[in-house]
Amino acid sequence: MDLIVMNPGIVIGPILQPTLNFSVGVVVELTKGKDPFMSKSYRFVDVRDVSLAHIKALETPSANGRYIIDGPVIATLKDIEKILREFVPYLCIGDDKNNEDIDLDLVTYKVSVEKVRSLGIEFTPTETSLRDTVFSLKEKCLL
Repeated sequence: MDLIVMNPGIVIGPILQPTLNFSVGVVVELTKGKDPFMSKSYRFVDVRDVSLAHIKALETPSANGRYIIDGPVIATLKDIEKILREFVPYLCIGDDKNNEDIDLDLVTYKVSVEKVRSLGIEFTPTETSLRDTVFSLKEKCLL
C-alpha cells in the first residue's frame, strides 16, 4: 500500500457548511477591500478540483507520494478585485489604482501542478471558482 498525500493551497468554491472556513474567509476579506496576506498574488484551487484529485488518486494504481493541488494560474490582487467587482459591485472591493502591475516572477513562489495533472485533473478557471464562492456565500448569508 502506497501513501498518498494531497496538499491543497487556498481552497475556494461552493461551501457546504453554514460558517466560514479559513480559505473562503480569504475571499470575504478580499470583498471588503482587504488583503489578508498583504500579498500581491494568489493561487486558488477549486474545492471540486481537490475532491476530484482525491478520487482520481484513489482510483489510479500508479498514484503515490505527494500531490500539490494549487491553482495553475497566478492571480494578482488587481485581477481578483476586477473579477469580484463583477459579481459583487455593491461592495467596497478596494481601489485598484493602488494595485500597480507587478512582475509575478519577483513575488511568487514556483509550484508545479504537473503531478496532479497526471491524474487527469483539469483545473477550474479562477474566475469560475471566485464566482461560485461569492454566490455560495450570498446563498448562506455570509456576504
